Amino acid sequence: MQRIDQLKKSILIRNILIAVSVTLFVFVGALIWTRFYSTESSRTHFEKIDIAFRNFLDTFSTIVSHHDEELEDYIRANLPLAKELIGNLNKNEALESIKKQLSQTVLYSIPNVFVDIDIGLLNTKGEVLNATGYLATVKNIGFKPTVYSTNSISILTGFVPGSSRMVKYLWLQLSETEYLLFTLYLNPRLYEGFVKGLVNLSAGNVSEIAIYVDYENRLDTSKKVADPIIAEGFKDQYLKKDWPKSIFYKAYVFSSHGELTVPIYLKVVFDFRKVLFYVLAYLVAFILTVVIFTLFSTQETLKPFASDLNKLSIAVREIGNTGTLPPAGNFNLVETQEFYETLSAILQELSATMEELEATNQELMRSYDEIRLKSEEFKRLLVNISEKLAVIAEGYDENTGQHIYRVKHLSKLLAEKLNLSEEKIEEINMFASLHDIGKIFIPKEILLKPGKLTPEEWEEMKKHTIYAKRILDVPGFETALNIALYHHENYDGTGYPFGLIEEEIPIEAQIVKIVDVYDALRSDRPYKKGMTHEEALEIIFKGDGRTLPSHFSPKVLEVFKENGDEIRKIWEKLR
Repeated sequence: MQRIDQLKKSILIRNILIAVSVTLFVFVGALIWTRFYSTESSRTHFEKIDIAFRNFLDTFSTIVSHHDEELEDYIRANLPLAKELIGNLNKNEALESIKKQLSQTVLYSIPNVFVDIDIGLLNTKGEVLNATGYLATVKNIGFKPTVYSTNSISILTGFVPGSSRMVKYLWLQLSETEYLLFTLYLNPRLYEGFVKGLVNLSAGNVSEIAIYVDYENRLDTSKKVADPIIAEGFKDQYLKKDWPKSIFYKAYVFSSHGELTVPIYLKVVFDFRKVLFYVLAYLVAFILTVVIFTLFSTQETLKPFASDLNKLSIAVREIGNTGTLPPAGNFNLVETQEFYETLSAILQELSATMEELEATNQELMRSYDEIRLKSEEFKRLLVNISEKLAVIAEGYDENTGQHIYRVKHLSKLLAEKLNLSEEKIEEINMFASLHDIGKIFIPKEILLKPGKLTPEEWEEMKKHTIYAKRILDVPGFETALNIALYHHENYDGTGYPFGLIEEEIPIEAQIVKIVDVYDALRSDRPYKKGMTHEEALEIIFKGDGRTLPSHFSPKVLEVFKENGDEIRKIWEKLR
C-alpha cells in the first residue's frame, strides 16, 4: 500500500528511470563512437607524424654522411702516425696524442658538424680496451666491429651506449684482435630544433611524442624514462590500446653498415580524455534537462488525481473516527465520484452486518472462555494423575516418590537461571516430574529387584523412555514427552535411547538429565547410601567413570555450578 506522496514519488522515479535508460543508451552509443573516432583519428595523425619523422631521418642522414669521404681522408692521412704512436708509446698516451692531432684537423675543418673526438682500442667483441675522454667510461660500444678488407674504414652513425649522445663511429683493423675506433660527437644543434618542434607538436589529441634511442634513453630529454614495450621489443610498428589512450610505437633504421643497424624509436601518445569529458558534460546536461522536465510534468499530471485521493483519505479517516461517511465533495475525476458513492452504499451495509457480528462474537468469546477453563482443569487433572503414576513407577516407596518432586523444583530453578521463556519454564515445572512415567510399563519384578539387573533386564529397563510415548504422545504434552523420551541422552552422544548429540537434545531434557543424576547420587537406596552435596558435585564435574562431565550440556553444567548452594538448599528442604 502507498500514500499519495509515495505514489507520486514512485511515478516520478519510474519516469526518471526511463529517461536515465534512454540517456545510458545514448551514452553507450557515444562511447562506441568516441572509441572508433579515437582509433581512426590517432591513426591518421600518427601517419602524418611518421612521414615528418622519416623525412627528418633522411635529411639528417644526408647531412651527417656528407663529410664521410673527407673524414676517411683525414684518418688515412694520420694513420701512419697513429700506428707508430700506438707501437712506441703507452697506449693511453698514444690515444691522447692521436686525439689531439686529429681534433686540430677535423674540428677546425668541419666545425659545425662535430664538437668533440674520442679515440679507443676495441677487441673483436666490441669491448673498449683503452680510450680517451668519455669513451673511457664505456665498457662495450654495443656491436662487434667488422671490416671488409684490411685497409678499409667502416663508418656507422649511432649513440653512445647508455646515453642519447649521437656519434659517428669510424674504425679500422689494427690486428686480428684489435680495432682502432674514432668516435666523433655530433653537434646537438643539428637535430635539437627538429626534436623540440616534434615533441611539442599539438596536432589532434597528441599528449606526448618521445624519441627513444634504446628502451630508456631519449633524444627529447636527458632523463632516463624506461619503456616496457620497447624493452620487450617489437617488429616495425606496434599499437597499444589503453583507452581512452592510444599509444603508437614505430621502429626506424637510424643508420646501418653491412649487417649492423642502429634503431631509433618513435612513441606517440594520443589522449582522448578531453573528448570524453565533453561527451560526458553533454550527457549530464541532457539528463538534468530530462529530469527537470519529468519532475514538473509529473507533478502537473498528478495534481487532479492527488487532490481526489486526498479527499478520499480524509473521508476514510472520518469513517475510522466516527463510523460515518461525510457528505460527498466535488471531485475532479468522474471515476473518483462514482467510487465514493459506491463506498457510501457499502458502508451502510457493513454497519448493519457489523452489529450482527458483534453479537455473535460476544457469544463465541463466552464459549471460548468456558472451553479454556475446562481444558486447563483437564490438563491439571491429567498431570496430577500422571504424577501419581510416576510415584508408582518410581518404586512404590516414599523416598523414590519424593524424587519426582525434587526433580520438578530443581528443574524449574535451572530453567529460570537459563533465562528460558516464561511458557517454557512453566511447562518444565509442570512436566519434569513425569520424566520416568514410562516405568509403569516395566515389569514389577525388574523395577523392584534389589540386586544388579541382568543385561536383558537392563535393556528392558532402558525402554521406559520409549514407553512414555504411550501416555504422553498427545497434543499439549510435547514438552513432557521430550523430557521423558530424551532425559537419558548424553550430550556427547553416548546416551540412550537414540544416541542424540549436543543440541539435538531438547533443552528441557538437558536440564532434567543433570537434575536426575544429581538427585540419584544424593538419594539413599537399599543398595547404597546417598552422597553429600559436595560429593555429588565432584562426580558431576569431574566424573567417576560411569558419570562424566561430557554427558551434560556445558551451558547447563555452568549454570548448575553457579547455583550450587541454592540447589543444595532446595534438595535438603524436599528430602
